[in-house]
Amino acid sequence: MVTVPTEDQEEKRALTPGGNRKKRILAINVLIRRKKADLAHDPPDEHLHWSDDSQMPRRNSIAVLFACALLASCRPQSSDKPLFQRGYLWQRDWTPAVAAAVTDADRQMDGVVALGTEIQWNSVKPYPVRANLSWETLKRLKKAVALALRIDPYSGPFAEHDLAASTIVNEATRLIQEAQAHQLELSELQLDFDCPQKKLEGYKIWVHLVRAAIRPLKLVLTTLPTWLDEPDFPDLIGQSDEYVLQVHSIPTGHQTGREVLCDPARARTWVIKAGRLGRPFEVALPTYRCTAGYDPFGKLLGVAMDGVAPLFPPGTRLLEFDSDADALARLVNDWRAARPEQLKGLIWYRLPVSTDRQNWCWPTMIAVTEGRIPVHRLEVSRQGDNPVDLSMANNGEADVPVNCTVTVTWKKGILIASDALPGWKLRAAPGRVFFSWNSSHGLRLPPGSKIDIGWLRYDRNLPLTLQVSESWPAIQ
Repeated sequence: MVTVPTEDQEEKRALTPGGNRKKRILAINVLIRRKKADLAHDPPDEHLHWSDDSQMPRRNSIAVLFACALLASCRPQSSDKPLFQRGYLWQRDWTPAVAAAVTDADRQMDGVVALGTEIQWNSVKPYPVRANLSWETLKRLKKAVALALRIDPYSGPFAEHDLAASTIVNEATRLIQEAQAHQLELSELQLDFDCPQKKLEGYKIWVHLVRAAIRPLKLVLTTLPTWLDEPDFPDLIGQSDEYVLQVHSIPTGHQTGREVLCDPARARTWVIKAGRLGRPFEVALPTYRCTAGYDPFGKLLGVAMDGVAPLFPPGTRLLEFDSDADALARLVNDWRAARPEQLKGLIWYRLPVSTDRQNWCWPTMIAVTEGRIPVHRLEVSRQGDNPVDLSMANNGEADVPVNCTVTVTWKKGILIASDALPGWKLRAAPGRVFFSWNSSHGLRLPPGSKIDIGWLRYDRNLPLTLQVSESWPAIQ
């Protein structure tokens, strides 16, 4: 027997947030038709008198306004509330550069989340690797400070009273006790575990134990988009105060054409889906670059970032993955204007540290967090009259890869000698020369930095025209 929804049921379905968007739109269309029919068949009230036709109710206008109100409930809501933005500090060794990055973040962001402990595994036996946190540096910060407990991949078993569970709980309580001993007030503890998506029920055992052990401190879980459709996910996040949705990753199997760490279109979809769950959350976005190695069958073998690079076997296919600052800036700008009510903020992985080579610098980070596309400005300059030394500077905000061509042109005079510095290739033609980066290793030119290119010697002092372009011009 087929049950036909009543009008009240249709209206409730149309006005209820979440659920299947197509079904809601169908319900909205049904309601519009019914409202039109009601207006067409209901006679005007005999006690109402209109002075002219212009004062008669507009049936179509009413229907349109009704449709607009309903359709608006399907879209992200505009927001005048600030979108809080914090940064992850994931280094275990707190060098002076790391401490300086945390101090900079206190001026530029709304808080930091520092790695406190990483639990690694020797077979199934856990052993904690602790960061040598600078408690004095953290205590001087004016913004919110949170600590993270990272758990390396583990497939089970999950139990309440085994060594794995007791180690996790002990490390969580130790971090909080150390913070209290150093008179540091924490905003939260983050539990960061890339649980297999079909093992979330087991993970809930650990979450329940940690929740009980650290109460009343806020517990935040790091989660993955693949968990959103799992039946155990709502109950899992229900055991925490908030969660972080990490929308960046390195593909475990190579996907042709996807060489960015975060796909904005997919991130938007995941955020809308997360918003329907009705729980407060933040979104983790990337700032880093890396090189991933894949075997001939497309399986991920390892990842090289800042630090010691893995030794890949012969035949490994290397792919570079990047965080697209321009695309992420547009994403941030959109979310600043309109987002699900449950999306409270962004957390960037990771904070700029001056010694890092595979991460954004502060000018790039600041522009993106403000929702601005970073300024791209490579400029070439000359030093000396003859010979002429050439250099290129990044005077913008973007962390630019050097894959450009520098063109030098002149109208009179003869080029007597020239040379390109290591990493650059020189090609000459009458009245012009071209310099291009020629190293097998890509070169990044962070904002505020400069690199020497080469030199030119002429038969006389000459005015030169210098130009930077993204492609190698053909020599006619």
